[in-house]
Amino acid sequence: MKRWALLSFLMPGLALAQAHMGQIATRDAHALLWLPDGRILLGHHDGIQVSGDGGKSWQDLVRKPNWDAMNLAWDGKRLIVAGHEVYFESNNLRDFRPLKPSGLSGLDLHGYAVHPQNSLLHYAYEAASGLYMSQDGGKRWSKAPQGSPVMAVGLDGRLYLAVPGLGLLQRQGPRLEAIASPEPEVYVLRVAPDGTLYAGGKQGLWQRTTSSWKRVAAGSVLALAVNPKNPTQLVWVDSNGRVWRK
Repeated sequence: MKRWALLSFLMPGLALAQAHMGQIATRDAHALLWLPDGRILLGHHDGIQVSGDGGKSWQDLVRKPNWDAMNLAWDGKRLIVAGHEVYFESNNLRDFRPLKPSGLSGLDLHGYAVHPQNSLLHYAYEAASGLYMSQDGGKRWSKAPQGSPVMAVGLDGRLYLAVPGLGLLQRQGPRLEAIASPEPEVYVLRVAPDGTLYAGGKQGLWQRTTSSWKRVAAGSVLALAVNPKNPTQLVWVDSNGRVWRK
């Protein structure tokens, strides 16, 4: 992971209460997704796990060597899994069907996001050629302006990007502008249903406020999920594979 440019002074706040939920038995945790039915999904280097008790225990949905689920996205009806030569969909979390998109130069997908109010609008970051956009649910793709593997989309359509060497950017329509970053290395971005932007990095879990960033918890954050029915509830995984909840 490269060092990224810091766009503003760090604004650490007081850490809020957090609870250690357990430990994941896998390597390279990449993505967390909190489904509307309350289940939490974890994408990792060798597949996907699911927790039905808030992150205390985990079961395998997919367990295949190097089935690298780097990104998990929900479009309201189906799960999208995107990673290293991995691009699948599932409507029932049991059967995973490979997607065969047109317009993407490759399938080394380091980033993936779905517009929360437009299930047909998808964004993907292909490692060799950059940011793409699809307006038909991931079937056909076209190149989009400069982006990054770390991305999130808000309810208003605003796309947040973490760009190596530039820090954090936000894009709404054709305009791309820099915004303050809580720390030099941002590993994950998430937008809560109420519009709150969260960022996780080497130094902690951060919440964006109207004036700055507030640190919610200290310690590294590799993957993060927000409860879609309660935007104040968060689950994350640190660099040691420990699961935390707030």
